Amino acid sequence: MLTVQALPKKVITLTKSALGYLMRAKQNFSGFIIDFNRLELFGCNYSEMIPFNPRSDLNVKKLTGKDLIALTLDTGRFSEQAKLYYVTRGIETAYGAYKDGELVHISWVYTASEYSKEPFQRLVLKDHEVEIVNCFTLEKCRGLGVYPYMIQFLSHLLFQSGIERIYMMADHKNLASQRGIIKAGLKHLGQVIYIRIPATSSKSIYYRRYQNKNI
Repeated sequence: MLTVQALPKKVITLTKSALGYLMRAKQNFSGFIIDFNRLELFGCNYSEMIPFNPRSDLNVKKLTGKDLIALTLDTGRFSEQAKLYYVTRGIETAYGAYKDGELVHISWVYTASEYSKEPFQRLVLKDHEVEIVNCFTLEKCRGLGVYPYMIQFLSHLLFQSGIERIYMMADHKNLASQRGIIKAGLKHLGQVIYIRIPATSSKSIYYRRYQNKNI
């Protein structure tokens, strides 16, 4: 992936100008010639994470290959994720939250290794960094705090395993997802913008802008 930060200063200026143009033109070209996305970036390290309080009504576990294959035989969003990420791309880092024995939420954990199996990277990760991605909660369980609980559970689990920083992203218009991430204890850091031309390209121009300059 070509990062804007790795380019000469003059090229960065031109790239930022082009980003502004593409943001204005997105509605005319997005999904046809250009894949343009503006995402809000959130993150935290161990010292910033809020205390974790286990819930007796939710059971979280890492999904096995057998679990994921079983999901492919079903229908719905969980089935679609299992087929795409596990069967097609070979990604095995899915975690499920169960309520009364029913799977009600899935989140996936990506390191740079998992991202290498994707068509392109949405986020450039360093060693000991992860992103919690592709989170989905059954509609009937939304509003019950399942999403932020899952983020907290995974964050504490990952920190205990040696991970130093956790990231999440949400579309700049997806305010519900952003609220859930903040409720879980992650801080808003800035934005990630990426562009693929054409929209099906495996390569992208990537720009990561922090509000907190100390990150």
